[in-house]
Amino acid sequence: MNKHIPISLACVILLCVPTVNADISWTGNVNDDVFNEANWDLSASSVTTIEPNVSIEDNIQVGPGPFTFWPMVPDLSGQKRFQIGDGNVLNLISADEMIDDFCLCYGMFVTEFNEGVGGAPGSTNGPTVNVSEGFLFASWFVVSDVTVNVASRGTAILGAFGNPLSRSVVDLSPDAELAFMDESTDDFRAEHLSKITVSGAPAVEGSNLLVEEIFPGSTVVIGIPEPSSITLTFFGTLALMAFRRK
Repeated sequence: MNKHIPISLACVILLCVPTVNADISWTGNVNDDVFNEANWDLSASSVTTIEPNVSIEDNIQVGPGPFTFWPMVPDLSGQKRFQIGDGNVLNLISADEMIDDFCLCYGMFVTEFNEGVGGAPGSTNGPTVNVSEGFLFASWFVVSDVTVNVASRGTAILGAFGNPLSRSVVDLSPDAELAFMDESTDDFRAEHLSKITVSGAPAVEGSNLLVEEIFPGSTVVIGIPEPSSITLTFFGTLALMAFRRK
């Protein structure tokens, strides 16, 4: 069962969450298969293979690009993950392009149906995923002690039902978006609100976090700079609609 997310994102100003130097970097020269080593530059790392459910013991960077192919975790048998070793970082950095004096930034890291991103089972000092402004990080689940940091105007989407954010947490910058495509607002409040922070502070609905039903049974949450002023960004909304249709 294949479910793709055909979308590009744009924004006005490129701002990235804090990053670290990466020893493994995406080149995207061959195709979009994240497990094809020919799509990676491994020359500065001791890592030689990228395999499902095997921890990558190094820091990883995707972007800024642009690339012929952005990475995708393919639809595999069973439930697989792009697995990052304890304490390592996956930096997802937008490409930028000037069009009519506007700086457009875009990029994506997605998983197909029933695949995800996570640390090793039993992790207690798990990995970090940094999502820059304009970048779309779309995974069916995030699991095993992962910290996901989403920069302003960045978008993270979790597609699975049940517990798509399992033993993991998300920190949103103001105007960053996080969507749960198969979780109602009530389910989000009961199961996931306590896992969210906004600029490092506990998420408080109506204070620093907006919680909205974007489709029946689907929830989007947005870090807000102040309670009285917030709107969905246009491209983030398009991302949610594209994901929902698949």
